[in-house]
Amino acid sequence: MSVKELSAVEQLKASRNPLRVIDDIYKEAQDGIPLKDEYIGLLKWYGMYPHINSENLEDKKYFMKRIKLVDASMNLEQLEVMAKIGEEYAQGLVDFTTRQNVQFHYIEIKDLPNIFELLQSVGLTSKMASGDGPRPIMTCPVSGYHLNEVYDTRELVKDIDQYFLDNEDEFCNFPRKYKIGVSGCACHCPAHEIQDVAFTGFKNKDGEVLFDLTIGGGLSKSRQIASRANKYIKASQVKDIAIACAKIFRDNGNRYNRNKARVRHLLNDWGIEKFVDEIEKEIGYKLQDGLIEPKIESYENRNHFGINKSKQEGYSYVGFATNSGRVAGEDFKEFHRICKKYDAQGITLTGTQNFVVYGVKDEVVQNLADEFENLGYPFKPTPFRARLQTCTGKEFCKFGITETKKFAKNVLLELENRFPNFKEDVTIAISGCGNGCSQPHIADIGFTGCTFRYEGEKVEGYEVFVAGNLEGSIKSRLSRKANVKVPTFKVIDYISDLIKLFEKERKDGISFKDYINQKFEE
Repeated sequence: MSVKELSAVEQLKASRNPLRVIDDIYKEAQDGIPLKDEYIGLLKWYGMYPHINSENLEDKKYFMKRIKLVDASMNLEQLEVMAKIGEEYAQGLVDFTTRQNVQFHYIEIKDLPNIFELLQSVGLTSKMASGDGPRPIMTCPVSGYHLNEVYDTRELVKDIDQYFLDNEDEFCNFPRKYKIGVSGCACHCPAHEIQDVAFTGFKNKDGEVLFDLTIGGGLSKSRQIASRANKYIKASQVKDIAIACAKIFRDNGNRYNRNKARVRHLLNDWGIEKFVDEIEKEIGYKLQDGLIEPKIESYENRNHFGINKSKQEGYSYVGFATNSGRVAGEDFKEFHRICKKYDAQGITLTGTQNFVVYGVKDEVVQNLADEFENLGYPFKPTPFRARLQTCTGKEFCKFGITETKKFAKNVLLELENRFPNFKEDVTIAISGCGNGCSQPHIADIGFTGCTFRYEGEKVEGYEVFVAGNLEGSIKSRLSRKANVKVPTFKVIDYISDLIKLFEKERKDGISFKDYINQKFEE
């Protein structure tokens, strides 16, 4: 397909760096000029999507804006600026994402100059927070702090991200998004199994740190677990291979069908052997064979909650839970106040829409933890609160069929009320549509929004998926359909009935996760 055959916006994307269009938008916003229609689709390269699903015409002027956190962290200066943006420009509506970033809502084009200036003042950006380019890199939120981590990956992550930024003309316009994970985490919290390309640190029998290379994972509608490349990677090679895979995807990914335009589709067309051959051609050397997969923790164990001693003598970090990933603007401001009060160094976000406060002196860590708990963010969360994830939902997303955030908050509170003594690990994900951005397809109980006929009436509800899990290339399983659709007002009862059945039928100390897997076994 030639450039001439493309639409005006597609020509713009194909012929120049889409990020450069932001310069035009920025200048026009300063002059109060209304946004050109052809620019709206390009704003996603700066993490912006219009609130086009709102029933209120006045809301059409608003956007969601995602801010990229390079290593999932915000120091105190950055946290203060982010809280200011949330309060002054986002009507106090803040979401934590499953990719360790912050989303603001109700952003207006006219405020972009001020927001950009604030972000730049503390070294933050929304550039390539979304769009068809390298997305923010998943990494462990306590990298550099965890006592038993395999490897501190922060510099690796920053180095790879900076390379893509420095060479944005080459790496900003892929067939679709490109997701990387780089992990030295002892419990594998960055979920390498669902990344396009991932590097999972481990120590071999000689104590040498290596990274296991996996390719082609991903969720949404064409979901699959990543394949092991059967290659071990040295830390010094991670950047080379991340860039090589980006080039391979950029040059060979499907640009004609967005439904087939992810790394996993290219992998499936080629096979893992050819993909590895192409990597080795690109980097100019052979990779070390690695036939044995390192031991991988199960999904429910990938948490960093509670008060934990840090690598740094005299310091701790504390993991807290949100309720469905949404944080009120006034709470976000309080995050900064509490951290500053106790001289904490900052916060990091997890891939499960929770957060960690790091760099807390041991003598004040309990006081800090108690203040966050009193604010509504427990450091010893219930199983329901620990692993409940939600997407944006129809409130703001054009694909959303159901509202998710407010609904999920009520689901959580009611489950905690009904089952105060439930101690089993359980992952619940509620998504407003079949794309599954809240990751229902790897949850114990997942819900994807839909409409259907119930007792003769068309209602909003959810299709149920069950028994998902991540645990390496062999033991991981995508959730399967429970062959039932539940009206929104029946969701809490559906989950409650499953828990009651588990408590009634449980044998030999079986876990809830294994019970669900057996109950819905095909």
